[in-house]
Amino acid sequence: METAAIPFRLSAEQRSRQLSGFNFRKEIEWFGFEGTFEEPGLAVVRFKTLNEGVLGGGGTDAINGGVISAGFDAAFVLAGLAQYDVDVVVTLELSVQFLSLAKASSGLAFQAEVVRSAKNFCFVKGALLGDKDGNRMTFALASGMVAPAGAHRSTP
Repeated sequence: METAAIPFRLSAEQRSRQLSGFNFRKEIEWFGFEGTFEEPGLAVVRFKTLNEGVLGGGGTDAINGGVISAGFDAAFVLAGLAQYDVDVVVTLELSVQFLSLAKASSGLAFQAEVVRSAKNFCFVKGALLGDKDGNRMTFALASGMVAPAGAHRSTP
């Protein structure tokens, strides 16, 4: 990604707690994801396991587009968890641009960074990176908004 990430707002100790909770969430385990933080402000989600159910996009050995969207959602939430000292961050908006088929064997990683942060929400961007024919490649790009749970409740 071409612009510098906004540094994490939470301390390393706080991020460690956030990461532990994130990686044990049922939906994260179900998709086979695992998250990490990389200084100064990068949230990374990789496939810890590649279950057969995540395949099928454009062929049986490519990651399904819905799973790619879920990976970006997970990475964006993780990026938000490094900004807010809350248990739950929700996605307000998610836009994905698919650039190329992402083969399951390409060492895929969803990278997300906060590009603008405010008290009740932040803008995030991300890329799905992996290897193809020995070269590092971008398979998809995404942008969105996340917020601490409850920060944007509608009033009836």
